[in-house]
Parts: sequence; C-alpha cells; structure tokens
Amino acid sequence: MELLIPGLILVALMVYASTRIKKTAAAAFEAESIDTDVFTIEKPEGFLTVLNGNPELLFESYSRAFGEEPAENIKQARIEVRKLTATTPEQAVKAIAASSKVTSRTTEVINERKYLLIETEKVEKGIGMVELYKLAASGRDTIELKMIALEQTSEEIASKIQSLASSFFVK
Repeated sequence: MELLIPGLILVALMVYASTRIKKTAAAAFEAESIDTDVFTIEKPEGFLTVLNGNPELLFESYSRAFGEEPAENIKQARIEVRKLTATTPEQAVKAIAASSKVTSRTTEVINERKYLLIETEKVEKGIGMVELYKLAASGRDTIELKMIALEQTSEEIASKIQSLASSFFVK
C-alpha cells in the first residue's frame, strides 16, 4: 500500500513528461519565419530547423518526410544557406556547374537585388537528386540558398520548396 501512492505519482509524472515532449516535437515542424542579420526565409510546415548542425552553414533544415524505395532512408528535401566569402554569384555558378549538370539558369530582381536561380541534377549512390540554388551578392560575398530534393519528391514537398525559395531574401 505504501508503494501505491509514489507509484501513481511516478506514472503521472511520466505521462506529463511524455505529453510535453510530443507537443515540443510537433511544434518543431511548424512553419516559422527565420529572420537573421543576413537573410530572411519562411520555413514551411513539415521542415525541421537544425540547431548546432554544420558550423559552415548559416541555416539548415530538412523535411519530415522520407523518400520511397530505394531512398527510404533519405529525407525528401534539405535546405542549406551558406555564405561564400569573397565570391561573386557568377563564380559560385561556375563552381556549381563544374560539379553538377545545370538544367536551367534564370535571373530575377527583387528590391533592386539580383538573384541567380540555378537548377542542377545529380546522382548520389544511384539516387537522383535535384538541386535548386538561389544566389545573391552581399557586399564582396555571395549568400547561397541550396535546396536538395529527391528526384521522386511528393507534390506537397515540391510545392513547399518553391514557396521557400520565393520567401528567401538577402538583406
């Protein structure tokens, strides 16, 4: 009998902790605005922001959804933002073209800032990948948004990637 009350208290604490963990995990995948001193971006719902990830990246995120066989262990999409020091957008495009097959290249101007949009195809470990880049000059540097998606990506993820690219602005 003397163990019943402490046992019930322990079970109640475990249920409370489990519920809090589930709520926190679900909130991590909600849409949010990322506003830094270098760029702004709208992270869509279903993507998780990586904290304390690669120190070379200004921002890193990945989708909740995994690919289908044979890519069942690979996230459908990843997002990376990095600063390319002392590099022009044109130099960055040449480096991208040297390592991947460029399938399209366009330019857009937003708030008097020129952005280069590059799409490439790549095969890693027999799995087709599409990489979308959005590059803009920032002083003597270039800010690079890189979106990596499986070739076989769901319509929902593809749509979210497009909206994310549209929301990316360099300050």
